Amino acid sequence: MNRLSLFAILCVTVAGAAIGQIDEYQVKAAFIFNFAKFVEWPADVVPAGAPLSLCVVNDSAVAYVLAQTIRGRSVDGHGLTVRHVKPDTPLPTCHVLYLAGSDRKRALEIVGLLDDELILTVSDTTGFAKTGGMVELFIEEGRMRFAVNVDALERAHVRLSSRVLALARIVRDDVTP
Repeated sequence: MNRLSLFAILCVTVAGAAIGQIDEYQVKAAFIFNFAKFVEWPADVVPAGAPLSLCVVNDSAVAYVLAQTIRGRSVDGHGLTVRHVKPDTPLPTCHVLYLAGSDRKRALEIVGLLDDELILTVSDTTGFAKTGGMVELFIEEGRMRFAVNVDALERAHVRLSSRVLALARIVRDDVTP
């Protein structure tokens, strides 16, 4: 079974299970890890053998579970690291950046500072995808779902598998003032 089939199974399994039945941190960590697997990482962004850095801002529980999830795993020959970043500290080099919490304004400030770098941004902040973030995790009818902003992906030249996009709720930038 290929990686995309496993991701689809994860999405269906997670979407089919009530969040109370599966630990929310485990679900978020699984999504973050799987998103990293389905981004096309150019060699100038992630040289051969260099690790992929998964950064978690403002959520030590997700960072801990993500570190457990990735232990001993790799993505296309790249080792994986997890960095827990406190909200008001400079960002280290990140390939996937998970911004946790309800501070939408701060999450969007951080996304704005990335200046269209090839970094996959993910958040559980309400409205994140419609206002410039790339992937928004949300709970609908007790199940974890995700929305993807294709405009944000395009701006940053992030190539997320089209088959993963088929599993997402597609949104575009909200240009309303």
